Amino acid sequence: MNTPPSTQTGQAADRFHEWPLVLFTTLSIAGAGVLATPLLALVAAGTPAPAAPAIPWGALLVGAGLLISLAHLGRPARALLAPSGLGRSRLSAEIGLAGFAVSLGIASAIQPYVSAVLDVSAAVVAVAFLVALGLVYSLPAQQTWRGAVVWLPLSAGLGFGAVALAGMWDGSIVVVGAAAAVALATDTVLLLLRRMSLVWPKAPLTPRHPGFFARRQAMLGLRFILVDILPGCLLLASLPRVAAGVLGAGILVDRLSFYGLAAQHTTEAEIASVETTMGV
Repeated sequence: MNTPPSTQTGQAADRFHEWPLVLFTTLSIAGAGVLATPLLALVAAGTPAPAAPAIPWGALLVGAGLLISLAHLGRPARALLAPSGLGRSRLSAEIGLAGFAVSLGIASAIQPYVSAVLDVSAAVVAVAFLVALGLVYSLPAQQTWRGAVVWLPLSAGLGFGAVALAGMWDGSIVVVGAAAAVALATDTVLLLLRRMSLVWPKAPLTPRHPGFFARRQAMLGLRFILVDILPGCLLLASLPRVAAGVLGAGILVDRLSFYGLAAQHTTEAEIASVETTMGV
């Protein structure tokens, strides 16, 4: 029996091809958050030195993410051209900032404690990268990639960095835990706004992956538990390293839901909405 064209289209749309992007953004968000820890250490201790052991890990995570992202390109050799659109393309800004953050992180890791300016510069570029990563997907056609969701990489990344630093910096769990609490509380507010846009969209939407979209409540709930609830509880239990592991898994769920819940406002969606209302 031949499958109806509409069913074939739905099945094709439901195939998930974004795994390289999921892994790239997961590793990059976590890594950039770790690279940003010199700023936190500077505020807490007056010097970025306590974050020095974290910097190599941050550079490694972001670098690994960039390598994995090549799997999403039809012609990986053209990846070197990505920064060529700086000033014109948000994607070029994202890739350029990622590469710059890794370079500064490597330089700081090779010469730890040599220059506070170098450590703080790496942190500032990492924060800028987290902002760029969110904004690069703010596309007019993709309604679910706009609004509060563009700031979730920043809040989750900074939360991960703070939790990770608490696991590396002895005696800092109270000060750094307070910073993590602020980041994760902000993340919770952003996630609530994200949920509202998905559960009560302003216009009919055509999901790219209908199977994911049908489970959006469960995915957002799991993300909330792994990113905003469990890490805080584990920090209170003085288990920062376990908290970092759980939060890392939450960022993976966040990125999976980000791409899985992509949806557009289209004429087809409006027609389907009218037909549903009329019972056609």
